Amino acid sequence: MIEFRIKYAQSYIGDAKFLYENKRCNSAISRLYYASYQAMWAAIGDPDEGKVWKHLAIIKPFVHGYWFSPSQKQNSAGLLEHLRLPLRQLYAHRISRL
Repeated sequence: MIEFRIKYAQSYIGDAKFLYENKRCNSAISRLYYASYQAMWAAIGDPDEGKVWKHLAIIKPFVHGYWFSPSQKQNSAGLLEHLRLPLRQLYAHRISRL
């Protein structure tokens, strides 16, 4: 399933490049967001009980980094904390431009 999600992410990046080059910036932002969403899902795995990740809910476990470093303490700062704001902004741009 990881490979499936990575392929989706790569495909969305290609779509975003095409859309941007054709001056379709709103659609390009949407594709970039979905590329990041699929890549985060590939990194952290499926949520509990076979559910799907909610869009903003996936950012917190991703930036925490336990998937990368299982010894990461749950109440410590995230290993990828520097990505939290850019990911939230990408999400916000996606929903504000649709």
